Amino acid sequence: MLLSPVVIAIGVGVLAVSIYLWQLSVPEFFAFYDTGVFMAASIHFVSGVFPYKDFTFVNPPGILLLMSPVALFARVFGSHDGLILARVLTSIVTALNASLLAWLVRHRGRMAMVMAGIGLALLPITLFVSSDLKLDPYSICFVLLGSVAVLSNHRQGREITTRALVIGGVLFGVAAVIKLWAFFPFLALLICLSPKCRRRLPLLVGGAALGFIVPSLPFFILAPGNFINQVFTVQLFQSVNPGFSPGVPLRLSVLTGLYPTSITPTSREAIVIFASLFAFVGVATIRNSNPNVTDAYLVITSVITVCALLAAPAFQLYYAYFAAPFLVGAISVSMSRLGNPVKRLVGLIEISRVVRSFLTWTIAGIGILVVFALVLNLTTFYTNYAWFYGLYGPNVAVVDRVVPSGSCVVYDFVFDGVYTNRLSNDPGCPRVVDSYGMWQEWGNHLIAPSPRFVSEWKGYFQKAQYVVLHTPKTSYIPWDTSLTKWFDANYHLLYGKNSIYIYSNDSNT
Repeated sequence: MLLSPVVIAIGVGVLAVSIYLWQLSVPEFFAFYDTGVFMAASIHFVSGVFPYKDFTFVNPPGILLLMSPVALFARVFGSHDGLILARVLTSIVTALNASLLAWLVRHRGRMAMVMAGIGLALLPITLFVSSDLKLDPYSICFVLLGSVAVLSNHRQGREITTRALVIGGVLFGVAAVIKLWAFFPFLALLICLSPKCRRRLPLLVGGAALGFIVPSLPFFILAPGNFINQVFTVQLFQSVNPGFSPGVPLRLSVLTGLYPTSITPTSREAIVIFASLFAFVGVATIRNSNPNVTDAYLVITSVITVCALLAAPAFQLYYAYFAAPFLVGAISVSMSRLGNPVKRLVGLIEISRVVRSFLTWTIAGIGILVVFALVLNLTTFYTNYAWFYGLYGPNVAVVDRVVPSGSCVVYDFVFDGVYTNRLSNDPGCPRVVDSYGMWQEWGNHLIAPSPRFVSEWKGYFQKAQYVVLHTPKTSYIPWDTSLTKWFDANYHLLYGKNSIYIYSNDSNT
């Protein structure tokens, strides 16, 4: 008996969330810089301290609105428990994305659903973002919801309704409030729909504008200049540190979704892989006798998103997840299209029931073994990544033992304060949420720090009782000669090893 599409989509989600929740139990599987920024910013936000106005936040405000219930929980039960809840929620949302992708390609059959859903669920980069609080899973979730809302009727042969266009647009707008990159799949959707409903596309665009403007408007009203600068100018026109801008070959290697596991392709292999994949998808598209808007949407979004990521000034490891659903979806529908002739050919070959049953169970067994092997292999991803960056739970936990509860602490990685319940809510304590984001506003290490920027940090240190850094003179802070001398004269080291350096203000004694 064949499984229904609903059962397949739910099964993909259950498999994915089971793996993601299991990996949260492994001590090294905890998040890094961005997770601390988003959790700390959300906690400050529900405490009445606003981004753009009261502290630097170089992202749209969507994640803060989504995390507000979690932040309220953190205010009551502690930021560490809030962090756990946020990670669990991210695991659920990431698993939902795999189910949504499977549901989006259901018009191509059950095998395409399985390939797309499980393929996305088990990519190493998916395992990475599922255990963090990152923007990408949440933005992709709304993108996929918007895609399903708009394209479902079309897949059934019916005209796309006005209601579907407006709802889909709103969902895409919300996706962009979380991460601006939602523009890429939205652009692809406009391209795909323009031949058949060109006159009604303003409804889709209007819905997207509504979904973006309404959540953003209060933040814009509070600090219009900072909002425009931090959300748009810094994100789109920032001066980029070459250290955060790897070349195209390495980006292609990362975009396979396998980096940095032991099966990561080299840059040359990645070029061959992508050239082969795009050739394969191109052949499948040309041979497609039953053109479908959803198939075209997945292919065009893959091309636009990959090109945008290759051309983007800055590039981080986890950016690969934003392209992953569309790449996996495009490959899955292409395989299903080219698989039909093979099925017909196999159907002409007479095979006994015993042999057919044996082959079916053998293929199923191989599939199960491959899934199990991938799950085991994925554990190396986090082990290597955690140790490479020096962020390991027991190491960070020392902050809890050295810094008294209720102290005013300034961090270069605010994650340390979130993880150890040492995030101060004292109104007099500096709200340093994103030290790297602050650098992005001031030249991103490409120019010497301005006296005003240095003075700003000196003011933070003067108010703080403790400072926690990951290196003694971390590049996340604009050290110059005067700031270094002042800091050395007014702070002394309490603890310094395993990438955790805790300094006490001499005024504490």
